[in-house]
Amino acid sequence: MGEAVATTLAMPLLWAAMEPSDNYTYELIPDRLKQKIIGAYVNSGGSESLNPIDRVGFFVMGDGSQLNLITIDTQDSATDVNRRGIIAGSSTGGEGSRREFAALHSQYAAVQRSVSELMSEMQRSRHENQRELQKIQAILKRVMMQPAVRLDAPSHVVVYPEKRVARLSKRPKDLFELWHEFQFGNGGLKPAKDFTPVERGANKFAFSRRKVFWDIVATLIRSGYTSDTAIDKIYAVYGRQLPVSSILTALRADRRQGGHASLRL
Repeated sequence: MGEAVATTLAMPLLWAAMEPSDNYTYELIPDRLKQKIIGAYVNSGGSESLNPIDRVGFFVMGDGSQLNLITIDTQDSATDVNRRGIIAGSSTGGEGSRREFAALHSQYAAVQRSVSELMSEMQRSRHENQRELQKIQAILKRVMMQPAVRLDAPSHVVVYPEKRVARLSKRPKDLFELWHEFQFGNGGLKPAKDFTPVERGANKFAFSRRKVFWDIVATLIRSGYTSDTAIDKIYAVYGRQLPVSSILTALRADRRQGGHASLRL
């Protein structure tokens, strides 16, 4: 405890002992204590003609639970803003001017912190909103791809089955659209699962490339997966960043090796 107190008070007491008494109209410390401090300082190699301690003024400001000690720079190297603050207050008292400047500086720092926190919160909210929007878009896309429910026609109306063109789409946007093409057909086209051998031959290249994907999804569905979870499982293996064509190429390559381990049942 004694060493801690000595460490805390050493510099203030040394400054008070070395400070010329003519500078003050009151006694900073008792003269006896002053002489003991100066004697100890001189014995340790110091000079009593020069005060080794520089006193720095500061201004105390509070920002909520944050305590700010603002150093008031009165040196020749102070910034132009500090100089202007001191000069402008010289007619009404330099100390008051410096304190006023320190208060303004503290308020400016508090505003900066508040703006920084606000920007961080806005950025976080923006990222959360983007994630939620992506989820909503994915759900809406899946709902839109579901087949519409056809109303029953009146009994006196003869409904003829429509003849749809057996053609595969050129560039499916994702695997969900590719599976929809197999089950229900895209853009009013015939579902790929209903193609006749002749129609498969007419679309031989595209059909053979996509069949490996359709077979895997169908196998996963038979084992208890839904179509969406089956497709998500494939995306988890190959990544959502890959285009459909690259995933199909990877599926065909893995099939030659017996299929990807994560997709085997």
